[in-house]
Amino acid sequence: MAQDIGAQLMLAEWLFVETVADLRDRSHDPASRSRYELLGIALLLRKLLTDRGEPLLATVKRDRLDVPTQFRIRPWQVPADADDSLEYLVRLSGPDLVGDAETVALTADQFLAARVGLLEGRELSTRQVIRYYAHVEGGVHFGDPREDGQEAMSSMVPVLLGNTPGQIEILGYLGQIVVDALTPLRDSILTSPTIVPAMHRLNSSGSYDHHWTAEYYASSREKARE
Repeated sequence: MAQDIGAQLMLAEWLFVETVADLRDRSHDPASRSRYELLGIALLLRKLLTDRGEPLLATVKRDRLDVPTQFRIRPWQVPADADDSLEYLVRLSGPDLVGDAETVALTADQFLAARVGLLEGRELSTRQVIRYYAHVEGGVHFGDPREDGQEAMSSMVPVLLGNTPGQIEILGYLGQIVVDALTPLRDSILTSPTIVPAMHRLNSSGSYDHHWTAEYYASSREKARE
């Protein structure tokens, strides 16, 4: 039984490390990405943070509670030069969302509840943005608007599609915040991964024989040489 639990956690850690790496790649320079590339970020964010049951972050964090996961986001503010005489259906933030070392750090739940825009004059949260792009526009599956605010966001697609990635760029900036927050946990896994003692032995190079991290390090070194 203990070995089965260890194997399951080992698989979760592998998936977490690969997902964070994928998110890092996709979130780099959002303005240069296609709408389709940006849409793929919604799947990764949902997997890590909002999946029903237990999101991937919660699964791997359970045995690493001492590792900090701090989400540094600047909640959306109405731009100082905004024309308040205009009525906007949806306003979403952009690069200004990404915080720095001086930004107040939030928990995952606080990050998901943070305001990242306005929808028909009401606050729009990180969670709403992720779930809309994941469940309506096709990040995870393509479907009808069913949750609060999704129909209004969906009505903007004909205006943006084929013309600009537009407001979907927000996924890239949210992705940057999440990568920054989860990198310490990723590093902890790579340094001290879950192993099955009967299968994995520490070798002279500091990695475990026959463990996925050995292949990961080898792949990383190969990419560094390219």
